[in-house]
Amino acid sequence: MKKYSLLVISLLIITLSGFTVKVPKAVSDAFAKKFPAAMEIKWGKENANEYEADFKMSGNKMSANFLADGSWTETEATIAVNDLPAIVVATVKTKYPAHTIAGAGKIEKANGEILYETELKKGSKKMEVILNADGSIVK
Repeated sequence: MKKYSLLVISLLIITLSGFTVKVPKAVSDAFAKKFPAAMEIKWGKENANEYEADFKMSGNKMSANFLADGSWTETEATIAVNDLPAIVVATVKTKYPAHTIAGAGKIEKANGEILYETELKKGSKKMEVILNADGSIVK
């Protein structure tokens, strides 16, 4: 039994160490400057060129993406469904009348663009719809 427990613990340590992401100093410095109040920060890779920090700030779950040179690309924050713009809610209700909005997020891009992410539920099925601030569907 001891051998089995040691094997499981060893595999767990190896697995968890594989998720460690080395973040370039330019990225960690840019993040600290932009989000000085961030807590519970966890880093990952969005893709080969982009780093993503998941964190909490002011009680909200957030994520922020940065290029390796420290350039900020976007921030996504969880928001209350009631905080979605009326035009976004109207579009969702029109296009997906059988669905309910179960969750929402606000995405701020480096170019100033604002997007809204909605998590829709219909029974046990879930889907995600992203909309522009004017209510037009992006994805």
